This record gives sequence, structure tokens and C-alpha cells, in this order.
Amino acid sequence: MGFIDSRRFHDTGIGKTAEDLLGVIENNKNSADYKGVIELKSARELSEAMVTLFTKSPNPRGVNSIIRETFGYFDEEFRDSRILHTTFSADKFNTSKGKFGFLLDINRAEEKIFIKIKNLENDTIDHSITAFYPFEKLREIVEHKCKYIIFVSAERKKQNGKELFKFNKAVLLSGLTFDKFLDFTKQGMIKYDFRLGVYRKTKNPKLIGKNHDHGSGFRISKNNLSKVFAITELD
Repeated sequence: MGFIDSRRFHDTGIGKTAEDLLGVIENNKNSADYKGVIELKSARELSEAMVTLFTKSPNPRGVNSIIRETFGYFDEEFRDSRILHTTFSADKFNTSKGKFGFLLDINRAEEKIFIKIKNLENDTIDHSITAFYPFEKLREIVEHKCKYIIFVSAERKKQNGKELFKFNKAVLLSGLTFDKFLDFTKQGMIKYDFRLGVYRKTKNPKLIGKNHDHGSGFRISKNNLSKVFAITELD
């Protein structure tokens, strides 16, 4: 089809464009994108951005807002709004703005993945907030959304202020089970992102500067895809 205009501005444009071309309706369901069987992922060819396996807010409901206000930092443009963008894993605490550290704690006895938060100034764990993912819910998502993934890459270019994509390669990612998901998370190959930001460009100008969860969840670098999945090239 050659180069195609992006259907959306910024990072999520490539995913929205691929979904539109395949007739996939954008949704937040736990079932896979295409006919409930195949999940669709896409990326710009030269991008170093990680691939999102799935997004899901932790339990209990609303805890992301509490984490944002307690451990976030003020946005440089919208000074009254707190944001929190940080990537962390289960193998060690990260550092967020030199103040707090975040860690995924896989608790097999309680069958939960907890998000642990450390105050780096006094090297103590903060126990004021409990945020976690139940194994049961994670298993459901992994088995439905990560069993078969079509990963599409595209060449990109800018033209007249617009971004265009030329989709040129697709591979099938398979073989990820829930037990493997836990193991790879424990090893630090599957990471977690807080992407708690604000609306910057939207069709509704009243939302500009307002809080927006851009999809906190579990992600993986492109370099680790072959370690986590079996990869089959598609014609």
C-alpha cells in the first residue's frame, strides 16, 4: 500500500493506523485484538522504544492516582499537575528523580505482584500504599493477549507536517505462558512502566493539562523479544 498517513498524532499513531487498516476496533478488553485470538503490536523500524505487552492499572482501583500524587513530580509545562514516568523491574530498585525507587515484587505465596516503593533519602520501604496485581488476573491477560502476537514494523517519514508509515515486515510471536511471564519478569527482561502524564494534544481542549494515564503496564525491549518468544517470520 506504500506510505499511509498516520491516523493519530505522536507515539500511538502507528498502532492506531495498523488497527484501522486491519479493521480492529480499539478497545481495552482482555481478549486479543483480532477475532479474539491474535494480539496486534506495531513499531517504527528504528525506534528504541519498548514494546507494550499489555496495559492494566494495579489494584486497588484508583491507586495510580494516589501514587501519582504521592511520588510523582510536577510537569514542566503544566506546573500544577503531577506526573510520573518511570520504568522498573523485579531484579532491582530503580531511581526516579533521585527521590524514590520502584520495584516489582513477585510474591508466589500470596500469588500477587506487588509494586514496592523505597524512599531513597532514608533507604526505607514506604508502607503507606499497597499496589498489586493478582496472579489470577495476570494469567487471564497473558493467556489471552500474549499467546499469539503479530508484531508489525514500519518505515516512517515526515511529509507536510504529517507522519506516514509503510508497513513492510510482520512476525508471529508465540510461546509465552504465565509461568514464563513470571520467570522473565523476575529476571528483569519484562519490565513495568508508570506512564502517568497529562493531556497535551487532544480533540477536547478542556482536557489539556489534565491528568491522563497513558497506559501503565508491562513492556519488553525489542532486544529481548527473541529470548521471551518463539519468532516466526511471515510472508
